[in-house]
Amino acid sequence: MEQFLKNRKLVTKISILTTIITLFGLFILWTIISNNIENIVRKSITNEMTNAVQSRASIIDDYVASAEEYLVSFSLSEEVKNLLKDPDNPEFLKEAQQYTEDFANVKGIFEGLYIATPDTYVLTHTSPEAIGITTREGSSLNTFRETILSKAEITNLGIMVSPGTGNMVISIYYPIFDGEECIGYVGAGVYAKRLMDSLLELELKSLPNSEYVFIDVETSTYLYHKNESLLNKETTDKGHLEILNRIRQQKNTEANVYVYKDEKNKNQMVTYKYLDNRNWVFMVQDSASEVFKPVVTANIIIGSACIIVATLIVLTTLFILKRTAKELMVVENAIASLGKFDLSADEGLEKFYDRKDEIGMIANATHDVCHHLAKSVEDIGRILGEMADGNLTVDVEKNRVYYIGSLEVLVESLQTIRSKLTKVLKEIAYVSKHVNAEAEQVSTRAESLSEGASEQAASIQELSDTVNYISEQVNITANFANVAEQENIQSHEKIKTCSEYMNELVDAMDLINKKSKEVIKVINTIDDIASQTKILSLNATIEAARAGEAGKGFAVVADEVKNLANKSAEAAKSTELLIESTITAVEKGSHISDITNQSLKEVVESAQKVSHSVSSIFEATKDQSQAVNRMSEGLKQISNVVQVNCDVVMDSATASGELSEQASILNEQLVKFQLEEE
Repeated sequence: MEQFLKNRKLVTKISILTTIITLFGLFILWTIISNNIENIVRKSITNEMTNAVQSRASIIDDYVASAEEYLVSFSLSEEVKNLLKDPDNPEFLKEAQQYTEDFANVKGIFEGLYIATPDTYVLTHTSPEAIGITTREGSSLNTFRETILSKAEITNLGIMVSPGTGNMVISIYYPIFDGEECIGYVGAGVYAKRLMDSLLELELKSLPNSEYVFIDVETSTYLYHKNESLLNKETTDKGHLEILNRIRQQKNTEANVYVYKDEKNKNQMVTYKYLDNRNWVFMVQDSASEVFKPVVTANIIIGSACIIVATLIVLTTLFILKRTAKELMVVENAIASLGKFDLSADEGLEKFYDRKDEIGMIANATHDVCHHLAKSVEDIGRILGEMADGNLTVDVEKNRVYYIGSLEVLVESLQTIRSKLTKVLKEIAYVSKHVNAEAEQVSTRAESLSEGASEQAASIQELSDTVNYISEQVNITANFANVAEQENIQSHEKIKTCSEYMNELVDAMDLINKKSKEVIKVINTIDDIASQTKILSLNATIEAARAGEAGKGFAVVADEVKNLANKSAEAAKSTELLIESTITAVEKGSHISDITNQSLKEVVESAQKVSHSVSSIFEATKDQSQAVNRMSEGLKQISNVVQVNCDVVMDSATASGELSEQASILNEQLVKFQLEEE
């Protein structure tokens, strides 16, 4: 990103960065708002479903409780008790039938209400065709007696399909006892459809497609389901099974929410409440995608709004930047022209002078630079023009105010140039005055030099012969020095070899000394072992004495060990004395070797000095020989030079006359310059 922006213009950089920041900010805003809305909607829907479950569970419980209370109240009447005590009495049978019909009509919630004997023989019923039938026989009857008729309490078997009418009813039973004996029971089929219709009328506004489900926790059978074919059948839905498992483990009566995937791999959201007094669970179930559809819709709406806002912000930014870009282009062109040293680059920037923003500041700065550079260049032209015309008294400080900042160095440089030119011209004038007089003196001296040159030639010839003789003697000396140097080198190498052997001898003596000391340590160890062995033999002797006759053989061995230890100690002591003598001799020999080695080192150093001196003599002799040769050559050259000098002296006399004429011409040119008076 940095490399991409590096080669872009400022406006482009601002546009890109503004767009990125805007989009990023709106994305974060959309994310925050979406999450908040999603949390609010989720919480709202969850609360609505929870409240719905709790309220509808209360309605169900109240409805069933009312039906159970009605049935108990029905069972307490004299008509019911009289009939069950004497079921063959026609009068009691007529009164009980009339009471059954009247009670059912008054309450209005019973699809069927009846009185039956313990053998499930129906004595009275709201449906006359059901009178006289037996509802259960055999094992079913025995189970009925052992469970429902075993104690005086309401038994609610939940919602089922009535075998007579096919309607969904809540089947309720209440046994009647005379003392400890069950003399019969009353049963009722309470309209379940009315209950479900009243629940369905309470539609959830945000969940119009939600479904109600009743399940018996103990048997896992459906007491109510939208699909009537599932009634009184054990559930196989994995979500319902998980909810039943949680209820059995936790026995929690609070409303809870559970989300799972059904067999079609669709998310289902279930809010459920456990009715512990009936061991039922009531559920409100709906598709999770339907439940949270408002969340998706809200996210889409907010995202669209953010995109529209981002588009408007980007377009507005681009419009402002495009307008600013045109102004920046004018300033950029002016700066580019100024970079090419076009001092009229500030033309066209007048409209920006009164602005206080960055463009106005750049325009004013560009104008100031162009103005001061133009004035400075003009003043430099004036100063250099005056100097070119010979006026070195020109006022350099006249327009110093134009030279600001780094341009001040130009004033100092011009002042330096003028001062140095003035000084040089003054020195030339001074020299030219003296050249004329000196030229005459040179002419006179040239004649004297010509006479001396002849005498020098004769003296140089004699000197050359002498130098040749010295050169021969120096060469002989050099040959002898060379032989002495070679002999000295060989002697030095032999002495050096002896010194190396002596160093090795000293190292060997040191090694012997160290090893001898180590041997002493070993001998001391042997001595310690001998002492320990003596102690052990003494202990063995004592133990053998204690052992009496049985330890005599052991005592002999102990004595032998003691003798052996004594011999070992004596041998170790003798060896230690020999080693100490050896160490003393070695230390003495080492001392002598050190002295000898030191002497050899001094001999080597002396030999090196002698070798160096002989080498120096040889080199000095070679240098002398070369110097004599050079001297001989130099004398030959001097002889040639002396001859040439004679010719030069004559030429010098002629040149001095011409020099006098040139000095006069230089004086005439200097008059043209105006110099400051000292």
